[in-house]
Amino acid sequence: MRYVKVTPGDSAVDVDEYLERLPSLAGDLPDGARVFATDPGHYDYVGKRCVKDLKLRGVLFNDSEQPSIDLDFQHNCWKHEDDLTIHYTGVTAFAVDMASGESWRQWHGGVVVDEVVPAAGGCTHELVFLNGSMTITARDLTAVWFEAECPGKD
Repeated sequence: MRYVKVTPGDSAVDVDEYLERLPSLAGDLPDGARVFATDPGHYDYVGKRCVKDLKLRGVLFNDSEQPSIDLDFQHNCWKHEDDLTIHYTGVTAFAVDMASGESWRQWHGGVVVDEVVPAAGGCTHELVFLNGSMTITARDLTAVWFEAECPGKD
């Protein structure tokens, strides 16, 4: 991450530098990435539209002429009301760094923090999880929140 600070081991997060720079970065982000990154609830850790604590449920790769990736996240019933899907178009890079050498397909725990920054021809989105990180560089991304159910919670 360029601006967000994450302390390994205890997952302490400091987003202050990123939030200070985001207004100047936003103009260089593609439309969908800008909407997602600048959403007022994105870094409101007790908010319903914060990515913190979302659990990665699935990854779908499309290796056509226009490579794309979909990340599907499940809500945390005690915090969120909606699930989230992020669709990346024009993907040029995908990287995973697992802290313990496990398969990236078996994430443990949820999202700790993320950062969206401009990149040549688009944006880079880095997500830090409890046991690793994922970085996607793409032409743009579209984030869609959709209603989910929390069984047993009223």
